[in-house]
Amino acid sequence: MTERKDDSLWTGSGGLDAYFDAARDETPLPSGAFMARLEAQALAAMPEPNASATRGPGLFTQLFQVLGGWPGAAGLATACAVGIWLGINPPAELSPYIGTDAAELDALGVDPMSGYDLAMMEG
Repeated sequence: MTERKDDSLWTGSGGLDAYFDAARDETPLPSGAFMARLEAQALAAMPEPNASATRGPGLFTQLFQVLGGWPGAAGLATACAVGIWLGINPPAELSPYIGTDAAELDALGVDPMSGYDLAMMEG
C-alpha cells in the first residue's frame, strides 16, 4: 500500500510527455470554410430581435380578467374606499350598533374577548 508507483510511463525519454508537448505546440486552427458554416448556422438559430415570445397573459392580467375587467375592478376599489371611510369616520346613525364600550358589546351578544384573544393571553 505504501509502495511507490512507477512514473516511467509519464516521464523520461519513452513517456507520454513528448506527445503532450507536441500537441501543445501544434494548436490546430479550424479552416475558414468551417468557420463560415458555423457562423451561418449560429445566425440561423438565433431568434428574430423583434419577435415576441408567445407567453400567456401575466398574473395581473389574469387577476384583472377574473374580477370582471374595469367594471369589477372599479366596484372593488369603491367598496374598499367606502370600508376605509366608514372605519375611520363612522356616521352617528351607526353608533347604537357599533359601540366600543364592553357593556354595549355584551348587550349585543358579542364577546369582546374572542377565542383568539384568549389563546394569545395564555402563552
